[in-house]
Order: sequence, then structure tokens, then C-alpha cells
Amino acid sequence: MIYNLNTEKLMLLELLLKNKKLKKLPWLLQLSLAHGATLGTSAQFADEFAEVETYCTFIGYSRSGHSLVAALLDAHPHIVMAHELRAVKYVNYGFGRNALYYLLFQMTKVRGHSWMRGGGYTYNVPGQWQGSFEKIRVIGDKHGEFTVCTLADNPKLLKKLRDVVKVPVRFIHVVRNPFDNITTMATMAQRKAKQNSLDIWGTIDRYFSVCESVMKVTAMVDQVDLYDLRQEDFIQDPKGQLRNLCLWLGVEPSLDYLEACSSIVFESPQKSRYKIEWSEDLKQEVESRMRSFPFLEGYSFEN
Repeated sequence: MIYNLNTEKLMLLELLLKNKKLKKLPWLLQLSLAHGATLGTSAQFADEFAEVETYCTFIGYSRSGHSLVAALLDAHPHIVMAHELRAVKYVNYGFGRNALYYLLFQMTKVRGHSWMRGGGYTYNVPGQWQGSFEKIRVIGDKHGEFTVCTLADNPKLLKKLRDVVKVPVRFIHVVRNPFDNITTMATMAQRKAKQNSLDIWGTIDRYFSVCESVMKVTAMVDQVDLYDLRQEDFIQDPKGQLRNLCLWLGVEPSLDYLEACSSIVFESPQKSRYKIEWSEDLKQEVESRMRSFPFLEGYSFEN
């Protein structure tokens, strides 16, 4: 198991991954610190990463359900799923395979309990493998909006990612009713900015801009490497949906794992749309723009 580089390097990396003040440092300085903290990983931890068969990343929208699905995957003994490392940025700046994998694992280990704070919900799965592993067959990162927008803006980065990880790259695209997703995005943005009013129109633009990025990225990906998952379907049948997702990733889910994961899933989808007032103009705007995206077919304000 990976648990030590040396004390100084590990302390530096832990601070970089979890300290909010350090995360506000200039990005190039963060990269330099991360590079120094991962020196030596290629030789020291190559055996730990030798069994990785798949690299997995999320693409899509904030507040769509990515955090829940990623937290449950991270609870599998053969999956390491980091919480918002922004891995593609490290790839873009030249980090190698083992250094990247080491950062991903340390993110799950150092910030593993962030699954318990995501969006105010509890994502801790009792008795499973979050922040640890038995062996790693799947590794990846959960930062759907950042990843999809970065790849859409820089398509060459997808090839670079594939060249670095040297295993198949697979993409999970979690979709939620757009009215709920937009409402939650706007509410969280308002809370973060400490504003008095919601910017629904601005959030609608942001949401559909991400949809356009999803279309660009999925056009570059073979369908076999793309998994579309509706949050509502997942909540309705978490064991069945999670089992299918694990099998698609190439790992076998045990009954104990599925039972533990399903125990923390909400009983029903959070219909956030009803928490704010939607004018007819707003509804029509969203429904009109939804028609351009096949993966949103069937959604409406009423359903």
C-alpha cells in the first residue's frame, strides 16, 4: 500500500491538497510545490499502479450528482476516485503517469472526508474503501465541469491524457433535470458570493455552455467509452445502476459493497426547481434550449 514518501514531502502534499489558503496561490507555484512533493514516485510506486486498467473521469455540470456517484465508486476496493484534483491541468503541465496517479490517490486519502461535506450531504459509505484500496484497477478524477470545459477548449489535451495514462480513458456523464440543476447551481453561486438575489439567467447561460462543451467532448470519444447516467434513474435503483456502472468500468461489485452504497442514497430526487419562482419566460427559455441536446430529451419542468 502507498502511505509514505517521506515525512516532509507528504506533509507538503497534504497541505497543498486540503489547505484553502495554499489553493489560492498562483497556479504555477502550486504546480511547482506538487512537482516537488511527487519527486521519486515513478520508481517507488510503479508496482502499486501496475494493475491500473482504466482511467475514468467525470464530465458535465456542477450540482448534477457527480459527487454522490464518485464517492460511491471511491468506496470500491479496486477504484480510486479523487475529489476535484483537476487532473487534466496537471497532465497539461507535463506530470507523468505515476506522479499523476500518486496525486489522485493522495487526494482521496487526504480529502476523503470531503465526501461527507459535498453539497451538505453525507457521502461517507460505512465499512468500505473510501480513501484506501485493496488494489487499483480503476483510477480517476471527479471534476465534471472543469474537465469537460478544459477538454472542449483544448481538444489536443485528450490525446495527451491518453498518452500519459497509457490505459483506456472512460467518461461518466451524469445528467439531472435541468430545472433542478440550474436552480441548485444558482442557489449555491448566490450563497458563495453572498448575494441577495439569484442570477437565474446567468446560470441558464452557464448550464447550456457546459452542455455545448459536453457535445464537443463526446464527439471525440467512442460511445463504448461514454456512460450517460441520469441522476433520477440512479436514485430510483442505486444498487442496479451502480452494479452496471462498476461492470462497465471492469470491476465486480460485491453485494456488501452495493448494500452499503445504496444505504446512503437519497430516497427520492431533490426537486430544487420548486424552491424558487420560475416565470413562464424562464421556463420557455430552458425548454427551448434543451431541444439542442439529445441527452436532455424527456425532461421538462413538470416531470
